[in-house]
Amino acid sequence: MNVSRCMIIAQKEFADHLTSKRFFVILALFLIISVIGISQGIGEYDRDLAAYQEKIAAVESSGVTGWMPDRPSVLSVYSSISDQIVIIGAVLAIAVGFDLVSKEKETKTLKTLLSHPVYRDEVINGKAIGGGAAVVLAIGLAILVSLAMLLIASIIPTINEFSAIATFGAVSILFLLIYFSLALTLSTLARDSGSALIATLVVFIILSSLLPLAGEIAIDTWAGERPDPPYVQKIIMSESGAMIPVDTDEQDPQGEKEAMKTYEAEAKVYYEKKAAVTAIVEAASPQTNYKKITEAVIDPYRVVKTQNSPQGPFGITVTDPDTTPPHFTDVLAGLWGNIALLLVLPGVLYLTAYLCFMRTDVR
Repeated sequence: MNVSRCMIIAQKEFADHLTSKRFFVILALFLIISVIGISQGIGEYDRDLAAYQEKIAAVESSGVTGWMPDRPSVLSVYSSISDQIVIIGAVLAIAVGFDLVSKEKETKTLKTLLSHPVYRDEVINGKAIGGGAAVVLAIGLAILVSLAMLLIASIIPTINEFSAIATFGAVSILFLLIYFSLALTLSTLARDSGSALIATLVVFIILSSLLPLAGEIAIDTWAGERPDPPYVQKIIMSESGAMIPVDTDEQDPQGEKEAMKTYEAEAKVYYEKKAAVTAIVEAASPQTNYKKITEAVIDPYRVVKTQNSPQGPFGITVTDPDTTPPHFTDVLAGLWGNIALLLVLPGVLYLTAYLCFMRTDVR
C-alpha cells in the first residue's frame, strides 16, 4: 500500500463530506441541539452551585466540623451532549459511511477508479480515513463549542475536568466509529446506497431500541421471579397516623435462621443469572457501553455518594474529608470490559468491510 495515494483518496473523501449538504445539515442539527443542551446544563450547574453555597453556609452556621457537602462538577453539563451523541451523533456517523462504496457501484466509477494505478486496499483505507476524519471533526466541534460556552459563562474547568472532557471526547469518537464502520461494511455489501442505508438504520434501531427491550425480557425470563424475604413485618396505621409494626407470626429464631439461609441462596442464584444475561446484553449494545463509560467520566463520585457517604445535618449528603474522592480513571478501571468492546468493535467491523471490499467483483 502506498501511503501517499491512500492519503490523496482520504483528502478527497474528507473534502466531499465537508461540501455535502447532507453532512452539513445533520452536523448543524447536532451542534444546535448540543448548544441547547449545554445552555440548559449550565443553568442547572449555576443552580446547583448556588444550592451548594447555601449548604456550606448552613453547615458553618451550625458549628459542625469535619463534614462538607459535595461541590457540583461542571462535567454534569456534558450529560446532555452524551444523550445527543447516542442518537443524532450515530445518525451522523451512518450518513458519513453508508454510501462510501455503494455510491461508487451505482455510478459505475469503482471499476474506473481501480483501473488507475491504485490498489484496492488504498481505496478502502483512504475512504475509511476520510470518513473517520469527518466524524472526528463533528465531535471536535461539539467539544470546542461546549468549552466556548463555558468560558462565556465564566466557568473555567480545572485540569482534572479538562482531562475528563478530553476522555469524554475520545470515548464519543470510538462510539461513533462503531456506526461509521457498520455503515461502511454494509455499503460494501449492498448493491446500492438505498439498500445500505436501510440495512444500517435497521441494525441501528435493533441495537439502540429493540435489543435493550429484548434484554430486559430475557433477563426476567432467565432469572425467574425474584425470591421474597422469609419474614415480612406487617405495618398498620394508628389513629394518630403513626405506622406501627406488628408481628404476624410467633417468633421462631431457628426456623427464621434456616429460612434466611434458603432465601440468601436463592437470591444469590437469581442475581447471578441476572448479571450473566445483563453482561451479554451490554456486550451487544454499543449504546449501553457508551452510556456506562461516559457516566463514569462525567460523575465518578456517584457510587461513592450513594453507597459510602453518610447524611450530614439538614439532610445534606456529605463526604468524609479524610477520604480522597476517586479520580474518574479509577472508576474507568472497573469498566475495562466496556472499554475493550468500544475499542474492538470498530476494528472488527472495519476488518469486515476491508475483507469484503478486497473480494468485491467490480465487473
